[in-house]
Amino acid sequence: MIIKRKVNKEVYMYSIGIDIGTTNCKLCVFELLSLKLIDSYSFATPKINSKYGYDFDIEALYSQLEQGLIQTINSLSYAEKVKNIVIASVGESGVLINQEGEVVGPCITWYDTRTQKNLADINQKFSDEELYSITGIPIHSNYSLTKILWIRENCNINLQQVKWLCIAEYIAYKLTNQKRAECSLASRTLAYDLKNHCWSEKIQSAFAINHLFADFTQSGKNIEVLTSTISTKLNCNQPIFVAIGGHDHMCGSIAAELKPGEILNSTGTTEGLLLLLEKVNFNKSFLTSQLSFGKYVKDDLYTLYASLPSAGYSIEWFKRTFSVTDENFDLLIESLLNKLDDINYIKNSLNIFIPHLRGSGPPKRNIDSKGLWYGLGENSTLADILLSIFQGLCFELKNTLITIEQLTVTHHPIIKVIGAAAKNPLWLQLKADILGREILSCNIKEAVCKGGVMLAGYENHYLDKNAHIQFDNPIARYIPNPKMTEYYHQIFADYYQPFFEFKTSLEFKLKKDN
Repeated sequence: MIIKRKVNKEVYMYSIGIDIGTTNCKLCVFELLSLKLIDSYSFATPKINSKYGYDFDIEALYSQLEQGLIQTINSLSYAEKVKNIVIASVGESGVLINQEGEVVGPCITWYDTRTQKNLADINQKFSDEELYSITGIPIHSNYSLTKILWIRENCNINLQQVKWLCIAEYIAYKLTNQKRAECSLASRTLAYDLKNHCWSEKIQSAFAINHLFADFTQSGKNIEVLTSTISTKLNCNQPIFVAIGGHDHMCGSIAAELKPGEILNSTGTTEGLLLLLEKVNFNKSFLTSQLSFGKYVKDDLYTLYASLPSAGYSIEWFKRTFSVTDENFDLLIESLLNKLDDINYIKNSLNIFIPHLRGSGPPKRNIDSKGLWYGLGENSTLADILLSIFQGLCFELKNTLITIEQLTVTHHPIIKVIGAAAKNPLWLQLKADILGREILSCNIKEAVCKGGVMLAGYENHYLDKNAHIQFDNPIARYIPNPKMTEYYHQIFADYYQPFFEFKTSLEFKLKKDN
């Protein structure tokens, strides 16, 4: 027995993945080489509702994360076998830090709308086409550059004396005292030269931010060991390295073993469609459809990414608005699952919901877009409303998928799904029926954290790149019901698309009039 424990102590290593999300922050310990989830710690992402809008409470966030690290590492049987910590986060949001390492100004959430007025500042210096040809992303108030300009304007900050770090990069800085940038996050700033893999000199000069951005590190590559201060707090005698995994959806795709030619539906507070590409197409048609290119976290690949901002958030909204507990929500899901093939029920409960609760995504991206609901009646039940929310999310996804496949001249008969939807059989079957595609549910426990750990494992030679990973849960396949797919195709053409176009034109007119 003593010998066995000695062997385990020598063989087992641990890697810790951190996922800074919009709604929750997660810290997960995985065993190397098995990638088995050993322990986890999570907390609600702290936010501040200021007079200007919504900010991440970055100091409270780091404080809770540090407490999570202390608690988690101290609970491990072999804490001295923790090899590294790898961090992934939402894109777009970040902080300015001064020469003393202090945060100056707010950490504006990616979805906050206050920065819309800064779009005019950008368009004075660059046309949409010119900026897209450099960065691969359309001008939008979500991206980091608009937040930087807003903070400079409203907080009286000299940008020559500070550094910008995206959230994952800031957490890495707090742990190592090293300022580093990572490419998948950089390509969401609106200041990254996607063709030349560097910060754009032209954009930096135009806005006098030449010294603002940090030097790059390879995604997942260990940067430095924990500072002595952090190590003391963790009661660690051995060195623990820190790496930046990158954008959360991109890290999640690693866990799903996404390959070029495949398409990933990553779900959470937002919902995205992700493709991996060997080269970028800067054709104007991609800009017109508001599709974003970016740098992938490995293999010198690029990403084509479309984000729908109100996916999981629509479900949160439903629970909050109608005071639905988690237990009652699960009961509603179970009751609806039994009705998905009942064409009469589906027809009689028809509602059209366009889920623009936080604006819209491609192909008609508009941060001011509002939701639309048609079909509510005096006999509408909670189950009817919930069904229409899931149907609306699937119709919205279909609209974006059609756009992507038309522009890339591809067809994806199978769609991989990770995140919240991968645990929801109702949502998965509706995806299959409405999209008319086979849905492959990769129900991976903490996919973002796991993907980050895998990425860091490959980059630092803890893991074999050629080894096939084992999923914690069996992969489930959802096959479309031809009868329901035909019905939903008709509903999409006769109801969803006309309502979508009407709403889009009306909002465009309202914006023009104002």
